[in-house]
Amino acid sequence: MPPIEDFIQAIAIGNIYWFVNPQINSLDPHPHVCLGIYEDDCVFMLCGTSNFTGRRRYFELNGLPFETLVRIQPNPTNTLDRDTFVDCNQVQTHDVGDLYYNVTLNQAGVVTDAELEQIREGIQISELLEQVIQNQILRAFPEL
Repeated sequence: MPPIEDFIQAIAIGNIYWFVNPQINSLDPHPHVCLGIYEDDCVFMLCGTSNFTGRRRYFELNGLPFETLVRIQPNPTNTLDRDTFVDCNQVQTHDVGDLYYNVTLNQAGVVTDAELEQIREGIQISELLEQVIQNQILRAFPEL
């Protein structure tokens, strides 16, 4: 296992990681888009799903803007095999130590600049995110 410092250095905004996430109700690995790391402590991620119908229904029932639901299409740089959707209203925080010691992260590619820009816009307009988290994520985003 590489040192934790190397692990932290390798985590990058826009990378897609597959892992079994204890924060969701599934034992299957899901794709997660990295939104950045905060103070070498906390990794912000969006969990992806291919269940568009379920997400659409959730958005309709809760009156959420569809601009906060970003579609990531399969391409050679992300290695996804189907359309995947990330909900910018549901940013997850993961402890770096937990990811390093307890989770097997498999990097599977990166989102496109256009998708990353859509994610940034979704984060900016989300009314459900805490302002402090929203600001931490947006400060770390690269200029595209």
